[in-house]
Amino acid sequence: MPTYDYECKNCGRFDKFQKISDPPLEACPECGGPVNRLISKNVAIIFKGSGFYSTDNKQKDIARKINKERQAEGQALADGDIASFVGESEKTDAKIAEGL
Repeated sequence: MPTYDYECKNCGRFDKFQKISDPPLEACPECGGPVNRLISKNVAIIFKGSGFYSTDNKQKDIARKINKERQAEGQALADGDIASFVGESEKTDAKIAEGL
């Protein structure tokens, strides 16, 4: 379900989860005043397949690699192995500094 951004003249900006088929809000849920739906920057569209550049998703791939590294750190900590945790953490920090 998408998140829509609204602006109330009295309360300011707020988000609302709505179905695409739902009509836009006309009144603020807080004060009942009039609201305007804003053009949102909250767009998560991923184009995959032929005709799209592989570098378009590079930031997401980097985030996945960092997350995987952090999971290894968390497992070492959960096992109670502090030395491994520190070692894994230092390796991850070095990889992040190098840009993976």
